[in-house]
Amino acid sequence: MPLARSTTLPGVNTFTPIQLLRVARLFAGDPDLPELLPARSDDPDGRRWHQLAETHHLQLWVIEWPPGASTHFHDHGGSRGAFTVVRGALTERQLVRGELHERRLREGEGRVFGEGHVHDVVNTGDVAALSVHAYSPRLDQMTHFDLVAGRLEPSGVEQRGPVPSF
Repeated sequence: MPLARSTTLPGVNTFTPIQLLRVARLFAGDPDLPELLPARSDDPDGRRWHQLAETHHLQLWVIEWPPGASTHFHDHGGSRGAFTVVRGALTERQLVRGELHERRLREGEGRVFGEGHVHDVVNTGDVAALSVHAYSPRLDQMTHFDLVAGRLEPSGVEQRGPVPSF
């Protein structure tokens, strides 16, 4: 499958959002995904995650979402992305022209997005959910936002260090 050229890292091949969803679904079929997660922390509402793969071109995560767990509003820097729900359901929230829109994604359903996409993902159900997330190029920066009076206002930036060499 041909790769698209990145607009963020000149000369580096990256995946399209649809290709990322295909990769996430491929990994979602692994029955051992839950065993890869770290032990549950003292915070019963906290998410657990495990990085499945990382290069400059691609990054994959499996995430477990207890009921009520949320990412809060954030972007993905210059990365494109996709995620698929492996177990349970997740709700994606977006602010569109000042209105909050929600989309519920159930087991087997996925979502793709390009650069600049801002959303909040939350488990509004009463059982833990499991999902696989793919980003390209790798997720190096995220801006977090607060929803204030119908607008998203930046509240902080999270920056990652260099990728390990393979």
